[in-house]
Amino acid sequence: MIFGCKSKEEQTVVEVDQQEKDSQQVTAKDIENLKYTDYVLSPESREAVVNWQRFQELLAQIEFLKKADFSFFNGKNELLVNFLTDLRKDIPQHVSGPAINERLIALETKILKLHSTFKLPNAKKEEVLKNIKEVLVANSNLHLQINKKFEFESQVIEDPSVED
Repeated sequence: MIFGCKSKEEQTVVEVDQQEKDSQQVTAKDIENLKYTDYVLSPESREAVVNWQRFQELLAQIEFLKKADFSFFNGKNELLVNFLTDLRKDIPQHVSGPAINERLIALETKILKLHSTFKLPNAKKEEVLKNIKEVLVANSNLHLQINKKFEFESQVIEDPSVED
């Protein structure tokens, strides 16, 4: 009789632990509810980065992140570091510039921070969501900077000191 009671208590504890664990899971709806400005690449910017393979992979992984698929950001550290190194190394010459390189470094930092948060066994949902938002904001800022570069380059500015 005592043995039977004990197993029933353990079952209740397991159910409560599972409910608590489920409440700490980050869902696509949670990510969708994050408030930030999401800049998309302009047509000129999209054309400029179309052959930048690592950047295209990053765009796909960010979309997976928005759908709560964390496999890329939760994967092996060496793979993520190598990917980020290649991303910066393979930047096309016509896209590269100091401001864009700085945004890439900021995005890399936020991605590594998110990766380390996923590796923590006791990471809280709020902390994970905060770090996801930081990655999304850094990515959006990179898009904005790329857009600004190509917008500025497309402007024709005449020198007023030159007379006809």
